[in-house]
Amino acid sequence: MDNEKLVELITAEVLRRLGRETSRIPAKPAEPAYKALAIFTGGTIGLEVSLEELKKLQARGIEITVVLSQAAETIIGENWIKEKLGSRIQLVTTQSPYPGKHLRAADVVLVPVLTQNTAARLAHTLSDTMVCTVLLQALMLGKPVIAASNAADPADNWRMQKNMANAAPALREALAANLKKIETFGIRLIPVERLAAAAKEVLNREALPVLPGIAVKPAKKQILDAEAVNRAVRSGHKTITVVQGTIITPLACDIARESGLHIVYT
Repeated sequence: MDNEKLVELITAEVLRRLGRETSRIPAKPAEPAYKALAIFTGGTIGLEVSLEELKKLQARGIEITVVLSQAAETIIGENWIKEKLGSRIQLVTTQSPYPGKHLRAADVVLVPVLTQNTAARLAHTLSDTMVCTVLLQALMLGKPVIAASNAADPADNWRMQKNMANAAPALREALAANLKKIETFGIRLIPVERLAAAAKEVLNREALPVLPGIAVKPAKKQILDAEAVNRAVRSGHKTITVVQGTIITPLACDIARESGLHIVYT
């Protein structure tokens, strides 16, 4: 047997064995198309419905990481979350490292139950809890943030029936003002039963809407600055519509608030 033929035989045998060994290596699981970060505050109004909404997202292949506040750990508990969303769900607790990497990887941030306490803290930009720190950082990063507002809304049917009907009008107005303010920060407020649908809308959105009367070139991140707000005010607009995740400059926020211009997120 000449050397050339021997080399061919050895090469064929090596390739055969490599192929056999490769076939034994389990295939690497496909990366999820989208990732969501769900932050639980400890509130219970609409909690059951919100978990069903998260299950709908899981069924669509969206990977969910759950962040539990200290109150959520006590009131809801890790076991119940695992029972509802699966034992393999990724959980971040107060004992875990800060979930910065999970936040950066997230395509959307969800608050299944926004409480009045959390809304008030966010409205005053307080980052004295992990939940508020993560949410404020999400907004700074331009992440779309969606929150189920039933528990925080003083006009919600459950609230009115249980403990808001006799509240002073000034108190109801203050609570409602907190919600309006955090909306201007970029938090989209929705009823809990629309949590999954709203998340899908954000994840499936491809085209950026155009601000009224203002030409905007498509970009990865849309910026609403003071000049754009001033132009909208001069044009007589009462609202200005922007896409979730739009970066709003602090001066633009101040001008919109002082001019009575309502920023609406789609």
